Amino acid sequence: MALPKLSASEGVVNTQALPASVFWGSRCKDALPEALKKLNCCRAFLMVSRSLRSSSPAIEEIVAALGDTCAGVWDGMPAHTPRDAVMEAAKEAKKVDADVIVTIGGGSLTDGAKVVRIALQTNTENAEELGQYCFKGDVSAVKDTKLIPQICVPTTLSAGEFAPYAGCTDPLTKVKETFVWLDALPKAIVLDPWLAQQTPEWLFLSTGLRSVDHCVECLCSPSGNPYSDGLAGNALAMLVSGLRGVKADPSNLESRTQCQLGIFQAVQACQSGPKMGASHAIGHILGPAFEVPHGYTSCVALPAVLRWNAQDEACLGRQGLVVDAFTRAGCETDEAGSCVAALVAELGLPGSLAEVKVARSELEECARRTMHDPLVQTNPRKIAGWEDVKEILELCGPFAEK
Repeated sequence: MALPKLSASEGVVNTQALPASVFWGSRCKDALPEALKKLNCCRAFLMVSRSLRSSSPAIEEIVAALGDTCAGVWDGMPAHTPRDAVMEAAKEAKKVDADVIVTIGGGSLTDGAKVVRIALQTNTENAEELGQYCFKGDVSAVKDTKLIPQICVPTTLSAGEFAPYAGCTDPLTKVKETFVWLDALPKAIVLDPWLAQQTPEWLFLSTGLRSVDHCVECLCSPSGNPYSDGLAGNALAMLVSGLRGVKADPSNLESRTQCQLGIFQAVQACQSGPKMGASHAIGHILGPAFEVPHGYTSCVALPAVLRWNAQDEACLGRQGLVVDAFTRAGCETDEAGSCVAALVAELGLPGSLAEVKVARSELEECARRTMHDPLVQTNPRKIAGWEDVKEILELCGPFAEK
């Protein structure tokens, strides 16, 4: 496939910082003590996955490896990171005088710990008070005050550990708000493919689809550039190949590592100029408002968004970059929406709103809510109003009976 023509002969890539250390291919129980030593931390508060803690000896093994460095373990974070759970964790971390937060689990824990650290630094007392620190669109208001450090051991592929922002849900409105704090970026990440084997298959694969979504919307963005295109294209090929490998053989550590390194590159691409679009915007609503798991939102929305965007001929050139990456991963198709839909089906993930229990009667509400998400404005094909979002949602059928 020919390379796309550059829109300009020069430009600016505005990148963000990445965590100082990324351990990959290591066991957490070996790498985590080293990461803590590098940070000179000695009172680690562990925020861990409840399901992982109850179903596997992995957490106990990690606690044993840390010894006296482990000051406490907490496992109460629900999906979508509600504010009240964040405040509960912050109070427990404060009780043990934690000097570092370690997360072991998925994206809700990763985001939760970032907001916990904000709560600790600001001496926030309750969930309502915490809301004043959410990002309201004014970049100049973003704080640069130092927070206690965070180390992430992700067991899913959501990739939030590579960014300084976090999603946290207001339990009253069920709106997922963004918290941005410059020092919220974790100081170290441990990518442990052995630990990731403990993650339920649906969760590992669906969060992988979420990172596929990052790559795809990055490649399709009109604000993409040669730097971001190279990273996103390679990351997408690695993710597609790795996810297929894990589905075929869950014990394949090489494929899991491929997925983990793929999300590392995907984040770098997303940080370097491209804007996300309607799939991410719709996902932000389907998740907290309709209780659809984070990764499933991309499984359902991304193929439909690609097909709706493809009706605008101007979008097809950059969609070709998506097809090229899938081709390099061993997939045969010539249309971006079909590429993603076929991958979703191969991985055994839900491909329609019916499978995530959303009814046709709920489409208007979802569409209207989506219009409040800023990423609607950066979709490659212009979205004029909620009716356009509803058109996209119609492509996500069939629908649940309610």
